[in-house]
Amino acid sequence: MHVPAQYAHLQEDHPHIHTIAGGLALQVVWSRRQHLACRDQVVIDHPSRLSILDRLDAYPNVQAMLSADALPRLQQRGQQLRAELNRGIYIFGAYKIGMRLARIAREHGVAVIGFLDNDHGKEGQQLEGLPVHHPRSIPLQAATVVIASGQHSNAILSQLAQQYPASQLLNMHEFLYALDADHVTGAFANTAEAPARDPLPHLSAFLRLDDEHSRQVFDALIGMRLQLATGPAAAIRSPQQQEYFEPAFVSREKAERFVDGGAAAGDTLCRLEAVHGPVQQAWLFEPELAPYYEALKNFSSRAEVAVFNMGLDATPTRAVYQRSLSYDIADELSYTLPRDIASFIQGTPLDALASGQIGLIKLDIEGMEARAIRGAKNIIARDAPTLAICAYHHADDYWQLMDEVLSIRPDYKVGMRLYADVLEDITLYFH
Repeated sequence: MHVPAQYAHLQEDHPHIHTIAGGLALQVVWSRRQHLACRDQVVIDHPSRLSILDRLDAYPNVQAMLSADALPRLQQRGQQLRAELNRGIYIFGAYKIGMRLARIAREHGVAVIGFLDNDHGKEGQQLEGLPVHHPRSIPLQAATVVIASGQHSNAILSQLAQQYPASQLLNMHEFLYALDADHVTGAFANTAEAPARDPLPHLSAFLRLDDEHSRQVFDALIGMRLQLATGPAAAIRSPQQQEYFEPAFVSREKAERFVDGGAAAGDTLCRLEAVHGPVQQAWLFEPELAPYYEALKNFSSRAEVAVFNMGLDATPTRAVYQRSLSYDIADELSYTLPRDIASFIQGTPLDALASGQIGLIKLDIEGMEARAIRGAKNIIARDAPTLAICAYHHADDYWQLMDEVLSIRPDYKVGMRLYADVLEDITLYFH
């Protein structure tokens, strides 16, 4: 990679003070060793990355992340939001996310009056012991409404703002932050506040991205975290059907030999084949029994599809199954075992099971992504498969997952995409 003349003075592994727009001086180090976790330095893999740093004002949310008042502003907003919830709430979205938010509200002493949903077929039903209403069937002029949708949050906010301009509308980010509630694998506050608490690792991760759209996505995601917003998603989110198979990063050739970590009933493989045609070989890993049995039924006639009732890990492991992490919160899949008995998940390194060349690895495994990467280091080093890795389970996923992958193969290009209106369905691509 060519070093621009204006950055020729930068020496490898020697810290350098670099001043950006606004007069902020940052310590920058050019290093081929991946250690984006540095709290006191910005780490770049090549001097040419400084050209992006020099126009940081084109990315206002990343720039705002470096401000000393970013965290106090966010925390003050959280205090204001908590007062809104004390009046009792309606939850818009009578399905899985709504059920989860209702349970969180009750755990934190917030009264849930009922559910709202645009589906007339749900009107009059009960969910979580609460009535479901159509939003036009009851007065909401002064109500506090929490939006429980990942894919349609912005559309619902727009709908209710027009119908009931005096109502108090909160998105899922605002709700979770106000209650200091857990989200996926930890407190949502950690996710929201991480860019302000550790701005330099996040800035290093931003500078490691290799295409402009990915940088725009990253900037919007930082804005969504620090502003507790969903609006920035509208301009940058990709179609949901492209999740894990972004055309800019995933080719038909790579997709022919596919590993799916977190396969559920095999729906991801079905979507992949709808785009790229039949695979030559697929390895599906699903630790939950009910979706595992569904996957077995779905692919029982296909010898080229191997289905494993286990998770991916760095070493052979056994862990107690945590029902709270199940995606089947609405109990839509049948179980052959009692729900209250102890159940264990076996973990295995991908290196120990997959044979032959691998072209594409997808990981959506509830926060175990970094460990699974370590368990696939031989395959990654040997085959350089395209990686589609979910990056929303931990507050430090943006840079931690980059470190994990790039420590194995520093020659990967890195991309990033968002497939929802909320801080979920975020994928890092290595290609």
